[in-house]
Amino acid sequence: MKTLASTIMVCLLALFQSPFASAQDALTIGHFNEWPLPAHYGQSSGAYDEVLGAETEWRAFDSSTSMFAALENGDIQIALSQGVVPFLQVATAGMAFDVVDIAVSYADNENCVAHHSLGFSSENASVLVGKTVALPFGTTAHYNLLRQLAHFNINPASVHLLNMSPTQAAAALRQEKADIACGWGPALNDMLTNGVQLTSANLKTELGGGNFDLIVVRSSFGTDNPEVVAQFLKVTADLNASFTANPARMIAGIASPLNMTEEAVKSSMAGFQFPTINEKTGATWLGGGVETYLKDLADFFVEHGTIDEALGSYAENIDISYLQAAMDLPLVPSE
Repeated sequence: MKTLASTIMVCLLALFQSPFASAQDALTIGHFNEWPLPAHYGQSSGAYDEVLGAETEWRAFDSSTSMFAALENGDIQIALSQGVVPFLQVATAGMAFDVVDIAVSYADNENCVAHHSLGFSSENASVLVGKTVALPFGTTAHYNLLRQLAHFNINPASVHLLNMSPTQAAAALRQEKADIACGWGPALNDMLTNGVQLTSANLKTELGGGNFDLIVVRSSFGTDNPEVVAQFLKVTADLNASFTANPARMIAGIASPLNMTEEAVKSSMAGFQFPTINEKTGATWLGGGVETYLKDLADFFVEHGTIDEALGSYAENIDISYLQAAMDLPLVPSE
């Protein structure tokens, strides 16, 4: 049976010989430790190497700051998955980086939870008035809370906010020292044992409060190597589609290069969503929605002191041309 890597190679390599191989010896991709994505299946299978016609190297990072520093000085050429807030900070500081794709959407991974004792429901949202909310100030969780309160026609001034980390907020909810808690990851799972989400992940996204990571390149690298970026995004999109169709088949290949157990990968990726290229180039994502979200979020962070200033627009920091080019490359079957 043909591997995914060989299938991709047969479909793409013959038609698109990358100019990148002659430009330098390797494409270096930055990623986060223990943040599993379908792209790591391509790392272990060699799919990227075969399609790009050059060796790919993968470097793990523990922080967005160090990954952006490596991107700026050329130690890596592609940041596989960067958070929105760190990107806002470097873009606002004037660093020449471009968002070229959405790495992953994980709206289920962050939310606000009302304690069971409130008897909260969407039809009974007025019970939130006057209550205490524990959450980390100046984060996407804070921003999303305000979006949710507005949806329920509740004045944000009518709730009392406590600045706590997600773990602390979960403990406060459990001990009933807070009526509502907001956070992400394992802390959110803890919160959900004691309460109910204010909104579904889908509704939160519709309200402009989705959670997602970005694929980022240095602007000059993209300008000099447009075919390489497009090919990288094409392979990534096909790996994402293959994972969506049959996650179990790819778990081991994702876990191996990250030194994670298969169970840890399954748990971490629960709720991960991978929009198609058509979806990501549309109005909801890189065709306008992300630009609006970045601006709204930046203005919110200025108001709350997380960053000093916001740009007038973040349109110049989004370049969908590479994703549009990837859309026109031949379809790569999953098997």
